[in-house]
This record gives sequence, C-alpha cells and structure tokens, in this order.
Amino acid sequence: MSKWNGKKLLSIAAALSLGVLGAAKVQAGYTTVNAPWKGEDSQSDILSHAYGGSFVQNGLNFSNGSVSAIRQDDSANAVFHFDIASITTISTFSGWSQGLAYGDVNAPTQLFNVTGKGYSAVGGTGPIDMPSTYSLVRTGTGGNWSSDATQNADGADHLITYLLTGTGTKAPTYVLFWEDGSKGHGDFDFNDLAVQVTAAGCRDMATVPLPAAAWSGLATLAGGVAVAGYKKARRQMA
Repeated sequence: MSKWNGKKLLSIAAALSLGVLGAAKVQAGYTTVNAPWKGEDSQSDILSHAYGGSFVQNGLNFSNGSVSAIRQDDSANAVFHFDIASITTISTFSGWSQGLAYGDVNAPTQLFNVTGKGYSAVGGTGPIDMPSTYSLVRTGTGGNWSSDATQNADGADHLITYLLTGTGTKAPTYVLFWEDGSKGHGDFDFNDLAVQVTAAGCRDMATVPLPAAAWSGLATLAGGVAVAGYKKARRQMA
C-alpha cells in the first residue's frame, strides 16, 4: 500500500469513528402518543389492518409475531436522506383533508393529495429522486406540519415513525403516523394520516433513522474499524 493510500485509510477510519460516535451521543427522545379519539382506530389497529394479524404493543414497539414495527427516535426522523421507491396511504382518521409534501413547511413541494377516509383513503407516489436531505410535510386542512419540529409554528412534533422488520420487509420500509392538529388544539393520537414509505438508493450509513440502541453497536464497530485501519496503515507505511 502506498503512503498516500495509507494516509487516506487513516482519514476514512477516523472520520467513520468520529461520525458514528458523535451520533451515539444523541439522547433518545420519544414523543407521547395519546389514546385515540373515541370511535377512531389506534396505531396498533391501523398496523393490524395494514399488515394482518394482531399487533401487540411491547414498550414503544408493536409486533404481530412475524412483522415488527420498531419505534424510531423522534429526534432522528426530522430529516430524511434516501430516495423514495414508493409511498402509499394506509389510512386517515380525521375530518380534515390530508396530503404529503417535502421541503420547506411554508412552501413545500407536493407529492400527493389523499382522497377518501378511513381505510378507504387513497394516495401515494412511485419512485422519486429526492434531495440529499429533506423534511417531509403533512399538508391539508389545519395547516402544514413538518417532520422537523423546529419548522412547525407550534414547535411540536407531528410525526411518529416506525421501521418495519420481519416477514416480507426487504427494502427499508417505514410507517409514518401524522398528527394534523396544532399544539393545544390537537389530540396528538398520531393517527390522522398513516403512510407507508419504502426507501430506495441508500446513499450512506446515515441514510435511514436508526433506533438509539443500534448506535452503540455501530459506535463499537466503527471504533474497531478505526483501530484496525490505523494499525494496518502504520505497518504498510513503515
């Protein structure tokens, strides 16, 4: 290995270690999900209808025994870093109109509008090349609400995200539950709009949100890569 390649390996290993270790320091934060409004379905009901079986809650997660919905850290789903393979509306439980967009909450680019209510709701999109980093925005009656809470007029989190794992889940697939009411006026049961988002073309290791527990494992792995790379580079450059 040349000295140039050895130095390059050292730089890459150091960057990997610092990047992942830095992410590991982020504290997990989970927004409270209230019980659904009388007569409306809960998140477990919606998951059961969409994927079959009976989804039972265990801590922050749900599972029907073959498919699990793993709750994502709400501080990690503010922005997204992947191209979209597809988005499909699962349900709406709201008297207000619904839609999905991306970009600035005040001037978003519309992806689609939803028609119908409950489990008859329809709306979605096929493959889309997205910006390298973007926020998703719920649109419709009641105002626009971004996945990035800092963009929202009420400063509140309006999105709960679950990663689907298990039978039949190959590409990174998420279920996004949106709240369409404002802080102080909404019920914050996060069932107003539910969509399935399937990722495509993962760009890098930080492409998709990861559960907080996963970061510790990645940090250990990155540290090992950095040390091994350093030792190997030193031997080659000697």
